[in-house]
Amino acid sequence: MKRTNSQNIWLKRQNKDIFVKLSKAKGYRSRAAYKLIEINKKFKIINQNSKVVDLGASPGGWTQVVVELQNKKNQIIAIDKKKMEPVDNCKFIYNDISDFLKHDEVLERNYFDVILSDMAPNSSGHRFTDQANAEKVYYLAQSFAFKYLAKNGNFVCKFFRNSSEKTILQNIKKRFSFVKTFKPNSSRKDSKEIYLIAIGFNNLHKD
Repeated sequence: MKRTNSQNIWLKRQNKDIFVKLSKAKGYRSRAAYKLIEINKKFKIINQNSKVVDLGASPGGWTQVVVELQNKKNQIIAIDKKKMEPVDNCKFIYNDISDFLKHDEVLERNYFDVILSDMAPNSSGHRFTDQANAEKVYYLAQSFAFKYLAKNGNFVCKFFRNSSEKTILQNIKKRFSFVKTFKPNSSRKDSKEIYLIAIGFNNLHKD
C-alpha cells in the first residue's frame, strides 16, 4: 500500500528522532518515557515508595519508568481504554477514564501519592474541535487527581497551550502548594504540549 505524504513525513521524523532511537535501545515502549524521566529528575515527583496511578498508560512507556523508580512493594495502577501488554509490578485496568470515574468501586479515595496523565485526544485536524477535546481530557485527569490523590500528593498532566491555560493554572493553584508548567527537551519543538507539575495536594475541599 502506497504511503501518504503525511505518513512519509512522520516516518522520516521518527527515523531522525534521537528519543525514538534511545527508547528502542533501552527497551521503552515509547519515546514519551524520556519526558517522565526528565520531569522526575527536575521535580522529584516519584520516589521508591510512591503509590502511583498512570492514566492513559498504553503502550506503557511511563509505566515502565515508574516501575524502574520504585521498589517492589508498591504496585502501579495503569488505566486505559486501549489494551496494554503486561508490565511487571503493574495492575492494568482496561477502561475509559470517564466511565471509571462514574462507576469505580476498586480504588480507595484520597489514597495515591502520584497521579500521572500523558493522555491526549485523537486529532481531528480542526483546531477548535481539537482544543475542546484536549480540555475535556485535561479536566478528566484533574477530576481523577482530586478524587484519588492523598494529602500532599503530586499531579503531572499533559495539556496543550491555548486560551484556557491561565484559567487552568489559577484553579489548580488553589489545590496545590507548588504549580509550574514545564516542556521537557524530549517534547517535540513543534508540539503545543506542555506538562502541568502540581506538588503538595490540599484535599480539604471534597469534590
